[in-house]
Amino acid sequence: MKKLISLIFSMIYGFSLAQNYQGKINKVVENGLHQILINPEVRSASQNNLDFVRIFDSKNNEAPYVFYEGKSSNSSSKNFNIISKTAVPNVATSIIISNENALNIDHLTLKIANTDVDKKYNINGSNDQKEWFGLVINQKVIGLNDAGENFVERDFAFPLNNYKFLKIDFIDKNSLPINILGASLEENHSVNQSKIELQNFTQKIDTDKKSKQTKITITFPNPQVIDGIGFEISSPSYFLRDARILINKSRVYKKLTKNYIENISAFQLNSKSKNRFDVQSFFAKEFIIEIDNQDNQALGINKINLFQSPVSILTDLKSNENYTLKIDSTWPAPQYDLINSGIDVNQNYPVATISNLEKIEQSQSKETAKSFWQTPLFMWICIILAVAIIGYFAVGMIKDMNKEN
Repeated sequence: MKKLISLIFSMIYGFSLAQNYQGKINKVVENGLHQILINPEVRSASQNNLDFVRIFDSKNNEAPYVFYEGKSSNSSSKNFNIISKTAVPNVATSIIISNENALNIDHLTLKIANTDVDKKYNINGSNDQKEWFGLVINQKVIGLNDAGENFVERDFAFPLNNYKFLKIDFIDKNSLPINILGASLEENHSVNQSKIELQNFTQKIDTDKKSKQTKITITFPNPQVIDGIGFEISSPSYFLRDARILINKSRVYKKLTKNYIENISAFQLNSKSKNRFDVQSFFAKEFIIEIDNQDNQALGINKINLFQSPVSILTDLKSNENYTLKIDSTWPAPQYDLINSGIDVNQNYPVATISNLEKIEQSQSKETAKSFWQTPLFMWICIILAVAIIGYFAVGMIKDMNKEN
């Protein structure tokens, strides 16, 4: 009986936490498919779950949408030669890739034989294969297994450079080497995948001489998706520091709430690199960057930049129509057939934008207001109460029968 009552209150509490937002799709100048960037405000309001997002026209009809990557139809790939592979057992496997024409590049796509192994890696650049300069340190590649192929392709990003040689060191300390089959460059990739720089957050820097660490607490007004981080460091002139991103979390175990710290990503800050990193995507209102100083002076950090990978949707809009974007955290995932309708999701489309996103109360909804007894919540409460009452009397009858016997 207590469990049923608890369930009722849990449902009521869940409905009371429902998040409702509404925004405007700015008018478009022509009919047809348009791409809409899901800006950071919408990602935050939807709790990073776009199942909660809908687009309605002026007659309250849904406008179907599909996710859109915005790849250019004329993109092309260029193969790069892997000129050497060397391995030090239980230490690292190194591959050197030739960029003989000294092209300006900020990523490469590696073809990797299927494996269940996750790997940490470093990337360095050189013009003579003698003196190497750091580009990326202590990053991690995961998910190297594709059930439909015997290989996977993964993109490795790094600061823009034109070194004639790039060396990728895969750390083999805790696992066997992985098999690199090839390297290539998608010409239009860097344009299509440019990240959004996040704004409107505070940073608090504390240095503890006893623990020899600097802790930077980043706080947003509302949770945000973080996919990348950059540091502008003024001093000292030379440094190499281990750093990590931590989030305070809690979980319920045997009716007890336990707090713990989750390590999201680890990297190294290096005076020889631009100190911009792709990190494992996470959604948080507050997180901590922890830097190990050892016996060195604390870093002079002028600014921290936070980035979010863009997400867009593609939808069919009319120029003479008014559209509203709504977010409701009680909605299930929409089921649209647009994805199977034969549209080309690889070409470029005109852009539509979102504005005036604001939180709304359920009573302010433009939809017809319903009395409480007409709502699904009332129906479920009645059903659960009925089950509880029947169960209560059934248990009483069983007890009476046992006494008579």
